Amino acid sequence: MKPLRKTTPCRSALSSTMLASSSRELGLPLDDVVIVFACSENFVPYLSVAVQSIVENASAARRYDIIVLTRDLSPTSMITLTRQTKSANVGVGFLDVDAALGDIKLPHHGHFRPETYFRLLAPSLLPGVKKAIYLDSDLIVNADIAELFDTDVTGYLLGATRDADTLGQMDGYDVTVGPYLENELGMTDAHDYFQAGVLLMNLAEIRRQVSPEQFLDLATQRMWRWLDQDVLNRVADGEYVRIHMKWNYLMDWQHLRRTHIVKNAAPDVRQEYEEARQDPKIVHFAGPDNRPWLYPDADGAGLFWRYAMHSPYLEEIRAQLEESRDSVAGLAKRLQVIMLYKGIMPAFDKTCPGGTKRRSAIIRIYDKLGGTRLWPRSASRRERLLPQFSRSLNA
Repeated sequence: MKPLRKTTPCRSALSSTMLASSSRELGLPLDDVVIVFACSENFVPYLSVAVQSIVENASAARRYDIIVLTRDLSPTSMITLTRQTKSANVGVGFLDVDAALGDIKLPHHGHFRPETYFRLLAPSLLPGVKKAIYLDSDLIVNADIAELFDTDVTGYLLGATRDADTLGQMDGYDVTVGPYLENELGMTDAHDYFQAGVLLMNLAEIRRQVSPEQFLDLATQRMWRWLDQDVLNRVADGEYVRIHMKWNYLMDWQHLRRTHIVKNAAPDVRQEYEEARQDPKIVHFAGPDNRPWLYPDADGAGLFWRYAMHSPYLEEIRAQLEESRDSVAGLAKRLQVIMLYKGIMPAFDKTCPGGTKRRSAIIRIYDKLGGTRLWPRSASRRERLLPQFSRSLNA
């Protein structure tokens, strides 16, 4: 299946004009609700749906400034997103991360993209902002985001929701997760692990406690299993404001997450997940596949398409859906997904139930064969690049 759009490595004069190199150039007040996204050109249509959901639920009494951290958005995309936020109390700006990152290579694997690390740069890229909400682009907001923003995080680095998926894996679905979080990530209590797709970031406190060099050094030390989410959990180590999962409901991925993974978690985690499912304020379409723009029967797809109907990218999103249904590549991908998630995984769960020695042995063998690979370490390279990163942030 062809990608939704092609990215252009070269940057036009118009793009450079719209893409700010510092928060001062954004032209936004940044004095009330500040929302941060990280996005590549390929993901713009879905970012547009997330933005639309924020706009439709915004209060007329508040000011909302949306900042997109990027390195490759086209002028057309920036203009379209700017025009989309027509409300007098909603603004959008685009902040270039290239100058900050320089030549630093960010390790990633699977469905994760380098943009996932950009949230680590928010405290340094927004030096005058005390607090901001970070949102992944694969979600919709079904309430006034100002309610989340008003949560008190004084004295903490951030507010976040516990990760029901990871906790369910750790408590039976995948026995390698607990030892990884405790022994490799170094968490004091692995049950405090949070999901980083929705964060209320106390930027002022982060700036006081963690330097950008420390964040980047951790991020590039190795290939963490869940990348920057692991980095943030390592730094916070359970010291964060717990926010209800309603503000980060992880969709029932493949209709398996709830009945096969979360069911293994502790009773209070399962209860909170069910409460979130009944009344989600944010639906997060997290997972390697089964996104609503390709699978209209996915959990939460109705809400996604409700907001997508008002997105300027509606026709493009529809075209992507049709291509995934009609093209040979799209059909092959769907068949592969069905075989893996509807055949192999349920069969594995049935023959090797969670908590059994047989399941533990197979997962450990898989892990040894390369289920998690370390990113090649290069201390000398990091030592050369991190000073460059520091200089570019202070320029």
